[in-house]
Formats: sequence, structure tokens, C-alpha cells
Amino acid sequence: MLISYMKMELIIPEALKEEFATIEDILAGNGKTKGVDALLLGWIKYEKQLRRLFSFFIFQHPAITKESRDDVIAMLANNTHIYPKTLIKAIEKLGVTTIPILLGEKHQAMCDEIFRIKKYRDKLMHGQLTGTSIESPQLEQDLRHIIAWVDALAQAAEMAFGYDGLKRNTYKFAKNTAPIYVQNYPFSNLEELKIWVSKLK
Repeated sequence: MLISYMKMELIIPEALKEEFATIEDILAGNGKTKGVDALLLGWIKYEKQLRRLFSFFIFQHPAITKESRDDVIAMLANNTHIYPKTLIKAIEKLGVTTIPILLGEKHQAMCDEIFRIKKYRDKLMHGQLTGTSIESPQLEQDLRHIIAWVDALAQAAEMAFGYDGLKRNTYKFAKNTAPIYVQNYPFSNLEELKIWVSKLK
């Protein structure tokens, strides 16, 4: 494991301060479920970053314009089968630097922690019993694993693509960033993009 389960101060890296401000507020409060609440919100940040990075590469396509941007967003929003694992594979299929390469030697250890967290996160998200006694210190430590992933990926993606997956207005960054990182898109227009995305598993 990356971190042992002991109580320690939660430190949010400066680059993540805005994105994780709500989580800091939750943990600073007195709510009895703040550990669970913070972890689930942290997981949303983890998924959002991958989705934004994927969208960044899609938006760079010359056929995706300001006029068709909302159609792309609606298409992605309506697809209920795009999960973090799907997004990681989709980025790989686009032929850009993969997430494992971006995270380097830390990837496997981080991935193991994310996979472990996901197993009980899914139950928590749906209000189910986890079958394990998960105390607040462990929830906060697992939140640290999520923060470590988001921070490491943000730094690596910023260096590789000029976009960290955290900044808002992904479309603007995609169109203002050069070069276009996908050399051979598996689609040539919006309709083909919709078909390609629908086949992602």
C-alpha cells in the first residue's frame, strides 16, 4: 500500500486546491459521514479528470467546432457505459501517450489502490452495505490515494499536453493547444465519433 492507515493531516496540493475545495470543507466540518462523503466526492474528481482528458483529445479534432461542441458533450453525457477504465482504454486507442506511461513507475501501485477503493466505493455509492467495517481514518487515507492519482496525472498531462484535466473549459484548451496529439483519429466527423464512442466498452 502507498500509505498506512494512520491519522494524518490531509494535504491538498496547490494545483488541486480549487478542484478539491469542497472536500476540504467537508472534512473540516463535524458531519458524522464526512469520511464517506469526502471519499465519494473525491472519486467524482478522479472520474471527471479522465473524462476531461478524453474530451480534450476529441475536441482537438478539426471537425469538432464550436457549433458541434454541445452535440459532442450531449453524446458523451448520454452514454451510460463510459467508466474510468473505459476512458483509460479509449485514450490508449487514440494513440496518444497512455495513462500508465504518464504515471510511470507509480502507476501499478496507484492502480492497485484505486481498484481496491472502487470495490467498496460502488457499494457506498448505491447505499449498499460494504460487508466490511471501514472506519473514518481508512476513508481519509483512501481519499489520499485518489488525490495522489489526480495530482500525479495532472502534472504529467500538463507537461505532455499542456492540459491537466482539471481546468474548466476543456474545449478552449483543446483548440488553443498545439500540436494535435492524436495522429490518426478513428473517426472523421461527428456521426462517426458517435458510432466509435458507442462501441467503447
